[in-house]
Formats: sequence, structure tokens, C-alpha cells
Amino acid sequence: MMGGVMHIDEAAVAPVNIRVPADRSQVPMIRAIAETLAVLADFSLDEVADIKLAVDEAAMSIIGGASPDAELTVAFTASDEKFHAIIQSWFPADSSLVQKGFGWHVLQTLTSLVAVHEGEAQQNGRLVAIELSK
Repeated sequence: MMGGVMHIDEAAVAPVNIRVPADRSQVPMIRAIAETLAVLADFSLDEVADIKLAVDEAAMSIIGGASPDAELTVAFTASDEKFHAIIQSWFPADSSLVQKGFGWHVLQTLTSLVAVHEGEAQQNGRLVAIELSK
């Protein structure tokens, strides 16, 4: 943990870790990986749809606040009982994640857990993560 934000590289047994530019063009690929993992873990079709939409909303929320030229880091863990994701990026030091609006409501509705972790402000910004489980 660093200032309340989990470093994904230290996350326990996350079988899939992705690091891409924090750009909206990356979201379809991230969503497709989440869908594939959920299908392989035998989630129902409705649960797979919920997971895809939740991952999409979380990624778009993080990307929306990310610093220019930041990377988006994503860790997925999927088993027969639980899907878990951590999606994070660097935000400007004086910025926080917006946790309101329709997208945020959808994210809370589709998941069994949604948590925001914000690190301490540093010279290069603040690490912000959304953790979700289904």
C-alpha cells in the first residue's frame, strides 16, 4: 500500500495485469479481457454483462481524471465465486475522482463492492484507484 492506494504489482495472485495509456481508446480492449475472464470463470450471462459494464464505467472514470500522458494499470482476478478488479492511474495532485452522476450510480448498482483509494499528493500527482468486485 502506498498512501492508501494498493500497488497492483503487489496485489495477491492477480492472474491478469494490464498497463496501457490512460486513453479512452483502450477501454474496449480492457472490457473484452474482463468479459473473457468472467466467461472462463463460469459467470452467468447477466453477470458477465454486469462485469463488462462495471469495468467500462470504472475505466472511463479513472481515465477521465488521469493526468495527461498517464498510464492506466488494471489487475483482474476471476474465480468461480468472485470477479475482482483494480483500475488505477495518476491524477494531478490537486484532483480527486468524481464519485457522482449516472455512471457512478451504475457502477455501485452492478457490483457487490466498489471502493475508491486515493494516495497522498506527490510532486508527480496522486495515485487513484477504483476497486470493484462482483
